[in-house]
Amino acid sequence: MRPIFWQASVFLSVCLLGCHSPITTNDPQNGLLCQSCSSDSDCKGGPCFRDKNGNLTCGAPCTEDTSCGSGFSCQTVLSISGAQFSSCWPDGFACPDSKPGKPQTDGGSTSVDMGPGQGGIPVGGPVGATGGTVDRLFFAVTGDTRPDLNGSTPGPYPSTVIKSIFSGMKDKGVQFAVDAGDHMFVVGNRRASFDAARAQMGLYVDAAKLLGKTVFMTMGNHECSGGDKNGLCSIDAVGSNANYTAFMEALAPVSSLPYYRFDVQTQSGLAVFLIVADDVWDAHERTWLTTQLGDADRRAKYTFVVKHHPVDNHDDRAFAEIVSLVESHKYTLFITGHTHEYRHDRSNSRVLIVGCGGAPLDNAPQSWWGYITIEQGVDNLIYVTAYDQSSGMQKDSFKVAPQ
Repeated sequence: MRPIFWQASVFLSVCLLGCHSPITTNDPQNGLLCQSCSSDSDCKGGPCFRDKNGNLTCGAPCTEDTSCGSGFSCQTVLSISGAQFSSCWPDGFACPDSKPGKPQTDGGSTSVDMGPGQGGIPVGGPVGATGGTVDRLFFAVTGDTRPDLNGSTPGPYPSTVIKSIFSGMKDKGVQFAVDAGDHMFVVGNRRASFDAARAQMGLYVDAAKLLGKTVFMTMGNHECSGGDKNGLCSIDAVGSNANYTAFMEALAPVSSLPYYRFDVQTQSGLAVFLIVADDVWDAHERTWLTTQLGDADRRAKYTFVVKHHPVDNHDDRAFAEIVSLVESHKYTLFITGHTHEYRHDRSNSRVLIVGCGGAPLDNAPQSWWGYITIEQGVDNLIYVTAYDQSSGMQKDSFKVAPQ
């Protein structure tokens, strides 16, 4: 798939003999190209989109075999209304005269959301199962979305909360999402347990579809034991473990293993994402993670490591081994879940717990359900912002250097 960007586009001009004329900003047929707009209707059939500087400008339709002229290419873009267009967009991701949005001098402000990185909304994906290419990173994270257990019966699935979370992510315009594990609470491995696990996993997947982007899931302990007991389970347990089977079936479009890597290329360098399955830790995964961390040290500008159990959780000795291995390499952020809260480790600003995805909250009433966004600023710093899903209020923000 071609990347989705908020860029310029132009009308298709076709020769009578069937050839395609180059489209340029001087073509009178395309006089609205790169002109200011506030809605798609201003662009007379083309999209009104926000470029990398945060400015709203018009585009116009094209096809893949359209010659867009010097400085433009035909790509898929999203308008500010959320509609998808095939459009010529500027190779520099902004129209030639576009400048970064600035506050107005009359005390008002432009409609441009500059974002925490102060460089306009990052130009987006798509980021698919194997990664993708973007201008700057802008993604979201949540974790721990499962029902409570009333005796031996799971309580209501937190669909309302997780739907609100994914809707909030969509409204922010993130390119993709990552979660930190625990999507179900089903006990036992009878036939009914398999049905229940698939049903709960299906509720999570249905909510994730609201985002309309790829969601990279992490395996949690509830995808292993099914209960509160911690401990490793077999990576070959598909078909025998109800929770693990349901999780791996849902993960199949992204990975055939519960641990995996995807890369996102940015204009400033490579971002490597390592999704660790700490509940199936074995020699094969140890070799894999060691190799991937070494490769990221050499090649990546940003390395994001995600696993379920927090860095201070030692319920199984494998967890401490993973933390020691990660900490012997460079990383940008080390993201975990398991405890049902948001927590930023101030002693190590690169370590986060994001376990606030709908599971019964720990440390209430201080805790809240929600998500974080992670943005690569134009200064190449990583800006993290935490949001309460019910109010939309910002709960925390901080920044870190790439590694």
